Amino acid sequence: MKSLVFIIILAVTAKSCEDTKHIYVADHLVDCVSVGPQKCMLVKDKIVNDWTNFYGNIEGFDYEEGYEYLLNVKVEEIKNPPADAPSFKYILVEVFEKTKTVEQITLVNKWNIISMNGVDSFERNPTIEFDDKEKKVSGFAGCNNFFGVYKSSNGQLNLNKMGLTRKMCPDMTVENAFINNLRSVSYYKIEDDKLNFFNKDDELTISCELAE
Repeated sequence: MKSLVFIIILAVTAKSCEDTKHIYVADHLVDCVSVGPQKCMLVKDKIVNDWTNFYGNIEGFDYEEGYEYLLNVKVEEIKNPPADAPSFKYILVEVFEKTKTVEQITLVNKWNIISMNGVDSFERNPTIEFDDKEKKVSGFAGCNNFFGVYKSSNGQLNLNKMGLTRKMCPDMTVENAFINNLRSVSYYKIEDDKLNFFNKDDELTISCELAE
């Protein structure tokens, strides 16, 4: 199964079934799917390699997000493992390095919209907020509050099941433009502490800054 690929790769590169090896562990977890949805560590065995999902666990390793690790682990074969279970287990031998990383700005924040297609200025800035735990998005559209759900992966962004309260305002220009731009969002980038949304034609449609 795909969920066991990295575990198998790590194991076969060991010199024996009870060898030790160095692995790097990233400073954050990612969403992944094995038997079901779960959170995975990101690991690699060489500093120059790309990060790969690690679907199992490392016995004795107390992982803490916000830190990158260099570990020495022992790889042991599991004889007669259950179906769909890994054939190898990993046991912590030593933590060589534990380095706190600089906190990076992520999508999961509350943002103020500072510019967008179709609007020159705002009397009151629209807002958008992403809740990672429940995968919900919400905010102020310019007149009404809006809400929905979202999915994001590697910068791609899908906004679904969007709804609005039903208040009527004298001028709906900002809200109409905002909702139309949201519907066209294909992906996002965070650059210079700003969140930028782009459509499928790579046009910048909405630009945001962190709310205080």
